[in-house]
Amino acid sequence: MPGRIQRLRPLVLLAALLLLAACSRLDLAYRNLDLVIPWWIGNYVSLEPSQKAWLEPRLQRHLAWHCRTQLPEYVAWLDDMSRLSQRPSLTEEEVQERITRIRGAMATIAREITPTALGLTESLTPRQMGQIYVAMDERNAELREEHVAPSLAKQAQARAQRMEDRAREWLGPLRTDQRRSIQAWARAQGDYNRIWAENREAWLVALRTALYGRHLDDFPSRLTALLQQPEHFWTTAYRDTYPRVERNLARLLSDLFNSADASQRAHLRERIDDLVADLKGLECYPR
Repeated sequence: MPGRIQRLRPLVLLAALLLLAACSRLDLAYRNLDLVIPWWIGNYVSLEPSQKAWLEPRLQRHLAWHCRTQLPEYVAWLDDMSRLSQRPSLTEEEVQERITRIRGAMATIAREITPTALGLTESLTPRQMGQIYVAMDERNAELREEHVAPSLAKQAQARAQRMEDRAREWLGPLRTDQRRSIQAWARAQGDYNRIWAENREAWLVALRTALYGRHLDDFPSRLTALLQQPEHFWTTAYRDTYPRVERNLARLLSDLFNSADASQRAHLRERIDDLVADLKGLECYPR
C-alpha cells in the first residue's frame, strides 16, 4: 500500500532520484490512480455507496488538476536533472535545494486535496472511525516491528540495502566505493528509525484527536493544519534530528553523483528520458 501511494509523490530533480524506484511504470500507475486511491482508502475504512459517489468526481478533478498543472513542472524539473547529469559535480547545497523543492511540491498537493479530505472525514460514521483507529494501530505495530525492533546494526544494514537498490535503479551497477559511501550514510543515521516512528505516531495521535471532534466548529482548521503544516506537530526529537538527516542525504546524493562514471551518468540520463517519455505519453498531459 505505501508503495502505491508513493507514486502520487512529485517526481523532482536529482534529490528525488533515489525515491523513485517504485515509479518505473509510472504511466500505468497514473492511469489507474482513480482505482488506486479508493483501494487505498478501503484498506482503512469501508466507504458507503453515498460516500463513494461523493468521492469519485472529486478524485477525477484532482487527477485532472494534477496532470494539467503539476506534470509539466515535473517534466521541466526532470529536464533540469538531465542537464545537471552532464555537469562534472554538484554541491550539497545544490542537492539540498532540490530536496526543498520536493517538500514544496508535496505541500502543493496537500493544499489541493484538503477540501476533499475534510468533506470525506466529516461524513465518517462511528463504525468507520473505529475501523480507521484499528488500522492505524495495526500499521504502527507493523512499522515498529520492521524498522524499530531490529538492532541498530540490522537497521543500518536494511537501510543501506534499500538505498543501494534505489541507486542501482538510477545509476546502474555500483562500485565498491559507492557502496561504502551508502553504508557509512546508513550507519550515521543511528537511532533515526525510532525517532521517525515516534514522530509519525505523534502526528497520528493528533489526527485521531481531530477526527474525534470532526463535528466541532474548529475541525476544518485542525485538519487543515495537520495536512498542510505537519511540521507544526513534529516531536522535539524529530525536529532536532531532521535537519541533520536531510543534510546527510544531500551529502550522500552529491557524493554518488560526483563519483558517477561515464556509464552511470549515461544510465541516469536514459532513465530520466524514459520517465519524461512516460509522463508526456499520458493522455491527460497538456499538448
